[in-house]
Amino acid sequence: MQFLDEWKRYEKVVTICQKYNNDVKWLDLRGNHDAFNVPDLNDHKNLFRAYSEQGGANPSSYMYTHKLEIGEYSFIAMDATPDPGPKRPFNFFGFLRETQIKLLEKFSRDSRNSNMTFWFGHYPTSLIATEDNSDVRQLMRNASAYFCGHLHTLAGLIPQMYTRHRTGTYELELGDWKDNRMYRIVAVDNNVLAFSDQRFHEEPVIIFTNPQHAKFPSPLKITSTHIRLLMFPPSQDLTITVYIDNQEVGVAQRVQGPLYVLPWQPEHFDSGLHHIKAVVKEKEFVIKEKTQTFSLDGTVEPFPLKARLILTMDIYLLGKYLFFFLVFVYVVVLSLLRKCADIRSLQLQENLVFGGFLRKFINRWIHRLWMVSTTPKLYLILVGFTIYIAIGPWFLAEVIDGHTGLLFVWGLYVKGAFLPGNLAYVYGIFQMVTFNIPLLFHMGCVLGYPQSYSEPSRSRFSHRLRHLYIPMAALILFQSYMTLQEFPQAYGHKAMILGPVRTGSIFVGLYCYRVARAHHCKSTVHTS
Repeated sequence: MQFLDEWKRYEKVVTICQKYNNDVKWLDLRGNHDAFNVPDLNDHKNLFRAYSEQGGANPSSYMYTHKLEIGEYSFIAMDATPDPGPKRPFNFFGFLRETQIKLLEKFSRDSRNSNMTFWFGHYPTSLIATEDNSDVRQLMRNASAYFCGHLHTLAGLIPQMYTRHRTGTYELELGDWKDNRMYRIVAVDNNVLAFSDQRFHEEPVIIFTNPQHAKFPSPLKITSTHIRLLMFPPSQDLTITVYIDNQEVGVAQRVQGPLYVLPWQPEHFDSGLHHIKAVVKEKEFVIKEKTQTFSLDGTVEPFPLKARLILTMDIYLLGKYLFFFLVFVYVVVLSLLRKCADIRSLQLQENLVFGGFLRKFINRWIHRLWMVSTTPKLYLILVGFTIYIAIGPWFLAEVIDGHTGLLFVWGLYVKGAFLPGNLAYVYGIFQMVTFNIPLLFHMGCVLGYPQSYSEPSRSRFSHRLRHLYIPMAALILFQSYMTLQEFPQAYGHKAMILGPVRTGSIFVGLYCYRVARAHHCKSTVHTS
């Protein structure tokens, strides 16, 4: 939900900043937290519209063009937050409707004559779905860079989440301000992009604008007789010594404001990757060092693989395909096993490469799954419940105050609108991996449990406790915890009472265990 006190504090910060510098143009945009529990853009719960700088005139996507004597620089704000905006967690992915896409296409056309165009938004492109299935990266193909947040650094796993798309646009994720106090300074030097991501109070900040970083080469061949760098805040008491490949080039001289320059001979570094380093000193004490790679022949330093994967893949489609793949394999495997009259024909033979232990292990599980598939009640409930997860409603609840929503794995219906499933597919994968599949294998354990250990005795009870009772209890307890905590915490108890997937899983698990135990006991008595 939205918190009025936070928005008032934000408005106060903006007012103070503009009081001290009237030349600042403040461009703000909603993120997914700013859309929690917001029925529509005109609703009084949309506090962004009332308390932000741009919200009054531009409650959603907009374009601002900064005009200078040397040309124009366009900034396109892409608002992909869901409208209407449900409570968490089902607005973790962005969504662009056709009307928004057409507006952004117009902005893209209008900015073609600008020196440079920068897009910014909350969601990375890998987490944005579109109503017409268009590619949002193609939409911003004329941009120099797209600035975003949301994933930030994935809890520190990817400190620099940057990549370059096939269209030539750089996508630059920024670490979060809330916990890590990260911010970004972007500079443009002769229409070449340079930037630095910094932690608050880690001054001074150094940005090399020439030569440019080897990860972010200019599409144009630009040579200059001077090294140029920016230092924030500028100071008369600090000196900046520049080194290239550990060889001192000289001391940079301050020209104006934060700009420092130093003559160099670029022809000495016209091939391969090189390292440039700025050492900032106060008297003789080193207080900051900044090193980066550069090249003058087009050699590019690659981005980290993890960053490229996260930012270039389509996570929405990946989650969708993976979920339905799990459902398909689950249903098909059980159905094929059920049709098999002689399970020995599917088991591994001794002449195969597999070792004896591995072969026996695989054959044992093939036999157990076959036993599950040939138990009519178990087969029907397990396959039926898995198919229901893929096609039936998950819950009915008040996903926005005063508005009841119906969630399917492919999407959420609320307030007469449809929001694509995105995160629901992730929850579906989680459901399959943590409940449906473990339940299937445990039913195989129950049916294949040795008959000799079913007889009453203290030692045999201990064996049953470890192999039957504790695993089943753990599965039911975990599912009960998720049922009580997950959706009800966000959407109220109605999500639990009218939640066939999460709440229904508990009853499905208990029923399957009862059927499996009864079938096992019956077969034990029959064998005896």
